Amino acid sequence: MTTHNNKKKDPTSIDVDSIDLERMKTLVSDAPGKSEYAVERGGTSFAPTQEGAIKSRAFKVMDEQISMQMDNIMEQIQVLAKQAEDLKSRRILSEQIYSAKIKFEPLVGDIYYLYNSPQGRILSILSPSEFGEKKLEDNKYEFLAKARLLADCTWQILEGQL
Repeated sequence: MTTHNNKKKDPTSIDVDSIDLERMKTLVSDAPGKSEYAVERGGTSFAPTQEGAIKSRAFKVMDEQISMQMDNIMEQIQVLAKQAEDLKSRRILSEQIYSAKIKFEPLVGDIYYLYNSPQGRILSILSPSEFGEKKLEDNKYEFLAKARLLADCTWQILEGQL
């Protein structure tokens, strides 16, 4: 009878000495999302690309976006500049009207008429046709502007100019 000294392998036991741990380390990644290549079976493979081509495309997209945003900002600046100019004009006009003689309280939204007279500027509720051409000439009144009082107490010229 021969005795075999063959060890039967137990299917549940693992022979740690036979595992190449150094080789296994190269097959595993601590951060698979940062890997340049697929780290799992069936994982997405990445083809190497040229760094210059990637940078060139990114720069082109970035440049186009910045140009579009700059154009948009320039349009907004032009709109704001026009609004500032309009406000400046309304301020000058309002100062001129408020420096005139006003013998009543102007109401927001109503239309008034500015005249130049020998005594200075006068704001009136009467239009030139209501005032009468003859009376205007006799009193040496000159029609300057038709204006509306706005809600912010500035004036808007509807006719004429100052």
